[in-house]
Amino acid sequence: MFNKIRFWFRRLFASKPPMELSFSRISAYRFCPWKYKLVYMDGMKTPPTPQISLGQTVHRALEEFHKGDGKYLDDLLEVYDRVWVNEGFTDPQQTVHYYEKGEKMLKDYFEWFQLRKSQVVAIEREFRFPVGRRILRGIIDRIDKLPDDTYEVIDYKTHAEMWEQDKIDSDLQLTLYAMGCEQIVKAPAAALSYYFLAHNKVVTTSRSPLQIKDAEKELEAVAVRIEKGDFTPDTKKCPRCDFRASCKFSTVKPAAAGKAVA
Repeated sequence: MFNKIRFWFRRLFASKPPMELSFSRISAYRFCPWKYKLVYMDGMKTPPTPQISLGQTVHRALEEFHKGDGKYLDDLLEVYDRVWVNEGFTDPQQTVHYYEKGEKMLKDYFEWFQLRKSQVVAIEREFRFPVGRRILRGIIDRIDKLPDDTYEVIDYKTHAEMWEQDKIDSDLQLTLYAMGCEQIVKAPAAALSYYFLAHNKVVTTSRSPLQIKDAEKELEAVAVRIEKGDFTPDTKKCPRCDFRASCKFSTVKPAAAGKAVA
């Protein structure tokens, strides 16, 4: 009898494994705690959209092109066609429109890549390491070694919006990726870049030790709220939420919920 009590006591008070967080998880929670719960606790899948499918396709195409033996534009476009994600489109015309958008992105990208003097050292590289009481994990699109032997993190963006420099200078994703890059290459990232493929423009920034500390604090703050079970819905975000048509807290009318968000 005593052994059974001791067994259940140990199970009750056994230390839990550290919470794992990524930028995607933190971003979802910051957008709306209830959305975080739907996706990462209840297992709901984000409905496919043209924007999501295009982003997935372009990322896969660039990954396979750089990991394989591709050298020419035709190689890149062949991969693009092969990995095309044909989900979330309303009709063939919309499919063609997005396909051609992605094709142009990759043509512009290839020209840009040919002029690069850097060496690609990592593609879709995963990182996972402890930050305080938590685990930070993620996947970096690309890390380049620059001619001066420093490193640059590059993250591809396929959305239409072009971000301003001040937003990028304080962007949490690049801060977390700077931390991840240092774990991968054992050296700080001298440059952190977003490549906005729809605009064929690269915007570069860097991070200070203070920004790294602030990101660690933000990670811990989100983790604490999740542990407390704080999943209060932020209904101001409903019009821009992927679950606006199905969420029980949605403030969007059914007719409007079905419309795509730009």
